[in-house]
Amino acid sequence: MLPNKPYSISALSLAIVLALSACHREVKPAPEFKRSEYNKIVISNAVEPSTLDPQKSSDMAAGAIIRQMMDGLVSTDAEGKTIPALALKWEPSDEGRVWTFHLRDANWSNGDPITAEDFVYSFRRLADPATAAPNSSYLEDAKIQGAAEILQGKAKPDTLGVKALDKKTLQFTLTAPVPYFPDMLIQQFTYPVHRATVEKFGEKWTQPGNYVSSGAYILKEWRVNSHITMDKNPTYYDSKKVSIPQAVFLAIGKEYDRYRADEVDVTYGIPSDQIKIAEKEFPGQVRRATLLCSWFLEPNLESAEFKNPKVRRALNLLTDRAIITKVAGRGDKEAFQLTPPNMQGGGESAPAWKPLKREARIAEAEKLLREAGYSEEKPLEFQIVYTTSEAAKKQITALQSIWKATVPFVRPTLMNEEWKTFLDKRLQGNFSMAFAGWCSDYNDPAGMLNIFKSNNPNNAFHYKNPEFDKLMNSTLEAGISAEERARRYVSAEAMLQRDDAFIPLYHQVSINLVKPDIQGYSDRDPLKNYTIKNWSFAPKK
Repeated sequence: MLPNKPYSISALSLAIVLALSACHREVKPAPEFKRSEYNKIVISNAVEPSTLDPQKSSDMAAGAIIRQMMDGLVSTDAEGKTIPALALKWEPSDEGRVWTFHLRDANWSNGDPITAEDFVYSFRRLADPATAAPNSSYLEDAKIQGAAEILQGKAKPDTLGVKALDKKTLQFTLTAPVPYFPDMLIQQFTYPVHRATVEKFGEKWTQPGNYVSSGAYILKEWRVNSHITMDKNPTYYDSKKVSIPQAVFLAIGKEYDRYRADEVDVTYGIPSDQIKIAEKEFPGQVRRATLLCSWFLEPNLESAEFKNPKVRRALNLLTDRAIITKVAGRGDKEAFQLTPPNMQGGGESAPAWKPLKREARIAEAEKLLREAGYSEEKPLEFQIVYTTSEAAKKQITALQSIWKATVPFVRPTLMNEEWKTFLDKRLQGNFSMAFAGWCSDYNDPAGMLNIFKSNNPNNAFHYKNPEFDKLMNSTLEAGISAEERARRYVSAEAMLQRDDAFIPLYHQVSINLVKPDIQGYSDRDPLKNYTIKNWSFAPKK
């Protein structure tokens, strides 16, 4: 039975209270900040990183830390544009099928020179199935010659299309022209590792005392679920420009309270019910950035509940994105597609049902669910797994209430998991539905859409559509224009919508707090690939 109104009073109250509970408290600006510690910066990283091994990493928490201790061929500037790092320059040839990178003179933190062979070893390690790298298919997406065969176990890692022409010249051979290939190399899993160290210490090479860095900082201390401390790397090629001697990353919560106590310089975020308070208490210190990140509900298409597309379509129809974004309170944008609107080279696509009014969506959803065999006598029961986060808890609880209020025989239960456990469950397919997100690895729609390709290890949806794979591969055909590539990306989005492969919720806006004397911090990089080596403290007053 449909309720008389789109939502019950309890569901509306929940969303409004969560979004607006902070508005009634009188808040005064905090006293002027005065720094007492100029030798270190403290950053909240939200969760414990999965690993500090570049090739084995896959999450942003790990990437944020690895990026301080390791350099890749390229990096990004304050605008998110690709700039030189360990490679001074690069050029394409053979219509973009061959890319040659010329390395600068630089050393590892143990004094060894960084050579092209270090990159060859590390890219082969990323491709090697024995490494079990979560992002190994990235090499296939980049069209590096031999990657597909290596990942399938049909060829050896040393057949990968990467070679050292000499100590300072690295060359990649691709099977298709990839115009954004250098942009793909900003990710930490493409960074080089020190071969002798990895082979000597095995899994323990990432521990303090063993870690050999190519970047601005070296690992000093790692206390699990507490903090990671790193010191300035004296052998770094650009060490004279590194202003802050020490950086500490925190994995624990209560970051807002610690910011108030001047124990944290940069927060990962702000609790949704504290955003309005923060704007009054710390004027000018609340920083916003529109990210290349989308959040969604991730149905496991191999689970009994979600094999039927009618069920997926019904939940898509029942999901009110306006309520979800209000609960977060960040200013997130409602999403009906995967690709964020601020991503270059894309376009807009919307499901056919988007113009329907709310009442019509609910009626169609209930009809589809009954056709799929669900009813008051046989409710749709499933579990949604989500990670430990106050914002995630509020959003997923609001969503649960919305579904139950509109169609009472939709009965999801919520399962909260610690970050590493959450990642493991998704990668192993041990879930019915997940509340998840994806931030693009580079500024092109392929960085989002490739996760739906059949062989992509990040395809926790278990979505398999040969036509989708073919369409995405066609975006890299020789001679294709940027305009035609954008049209094909839009067609790929439309295909996901027709299949109801997932339930898009919102495109994310990041909000965090930054101490007012930190110079060089940028809100303009939609990839949020910050590096502390570019930051400094304002001079003492």
